[in-house]
Amino acid sequence: MVNIICGPKGSGKTKQIIDQANAAAEKAKGYVLFITKAKTYSVNINFDVKCIYTDEYGIDSAESFRGFINGVAAANYDIEYVFVDGVARITKSELADLESVFKAATDLNEINFVFTISSTKEDLPEYLRKFI
Repeated sequence: MVNIICGPKGSGKTKQIIDQANAAAEKAKGYVLFITKAKTYSVNINFDVKCIYTDEYGIDSAESFRGFINGVAAANYDIEYVFVDGVARITKSELADLESVFKAATDLNEINFVFTISSTKEDLPEYLRKFI
């Protein structure tokens, strides 16, 4: 399952996704991952959530991130939730160029994905609207 938290910059998306990750850690039977660009918010995240900072892996495009999430999923079959804060910022991509990332996340249907996107619902590309 794939879900999106969207809204303009400064609307509280990061707090919302951190709260969801922490809540998932309380109930999850498998691993909970929180993927973000840098270590900025890690102090607010439950110790049971594995934080991955993409700056440490040289991710700079939608395709490199797609490969990254496929690799993470292949390396650990016990992942239950993946929370991605700022997918466009991580990939340095426009929303229109992220379709392959969302297809990869959808194909990994045993993992629950939540992404934050700095955009209004009305400005989302059509392919993303079904994830709200």
